[in-house]
Amino acid sequence: MNDNSKFKLGLFIIFAAAVFFAGLFILGTMDRFKEKAHISTLVSESVQGLSVGSAVKYQGVPIGNVCEIMIYPIDNVIRIDMEINISKFKVQQSGHAPVTIPLEDFNEHVAEAVKKGLCCRMELEGITGGKYIELQMEKTDAPTSYDISEFGLEYTYVPSQPSLISDLRGSVTAILAKLESIDYKGISDRTNAVLDSINERVNSPKFDETIDNVNAMVTSARKSIDNLEKLTGSDVKDKIDNISQNVSVAVNAVESLAKTVEEEIKVIDFAQINDNLRSFLTTAIRTSKTLDETLFNINNGVDAMIELILYIDSDPAALIQGKKKPKSDAPEKDGGNKR
Repeated sequence: MNDNSKFKLGLFIIFAAAVFFAGLFILGTMDRFKEKAHISTLVSESVQGLSVGSAVKYQGVPIGNVCEIMIYPIDNVIRIDMEINISKFKVQQSGHAPVTIPLEDFNEHVAEAVKKGLCCRMELEGITGGKYIELQMEKTDAPTSYDISEFGLEYTYVPSQPSLISDLRGSVTAILAKLESIDYKGISDRTNAVLDSINERVNSPKFDETIDNVNAMVTSARKSIDNLEKLTGSDVKDKIDNISQNVSVAVNAVESLAKTVEEEIKVIDFAQINDNLRSFLTTAIRTSKTLDETLFNINNGVDAMIELILYIDSDPAALIQGKKKPKSDAPEKDGGNKR
């Protein structure tokens, strides 16, 4: 290979390398020219595994990176600023294709989403120990709230929730605290006392007597069962059949009597009975009046008879001569003896 060929080959390699690095530079800087929005959150737990450049995801979809992590030691709070690529967020318009949310409207959409439950949570990224920020809608647990006016946030604030590790740590701590509050010695003493009481009762003569009584009861029950089994099935069946027949006869008699009574009631003419009853009462009233008059006349006749008997008793001759006329009190007129 001559010098001219070597020169051309070297020139080609240099040109290819320049194009390659230029492409890498352009690809690396293209992301910087995209419209970015910023949001912030505050946490009070360890951010071990989270660093600047860590991914920010919305329900698993990468939407940006962590751009700043700051510490507020007085309040024991860590501030995390995130850079969001708004080209990932679209708005559906009626009759048109989805369009990217404008940068000036993005913060309003975020604030509205926060009211509906949008919050941040740190999650583990695989088994490497790294972490990322997950944005998601939570409707159950209340997010951690701070007085954001004390921190002078220049970006839209999104509240945070404790991470899964923090929740587990808190749960384990609460469980350990409850375990420490348990009086194991007291439980052990009470258990030993109960076992001693049971052992004392088991070894007492009354327990043996109770066992004997139970055995005797079981033996008696077995004998009763044996005696019951000795009864022939036919005898028991005949008695049951006789009882069933007697019950059937009684039921039929009651049904027949009920039908008879029902028929008699249907035949009875209650209107006619009512008229007859009224006629009877009217006749009875008239008869009562006639009887009263008869009794009055009889009473007058008895009074006259008593008077006659008393008169005859005082003047027996009256029975022949008749009753004398009563004397007149006026003086008799004598027309021939005038003087």
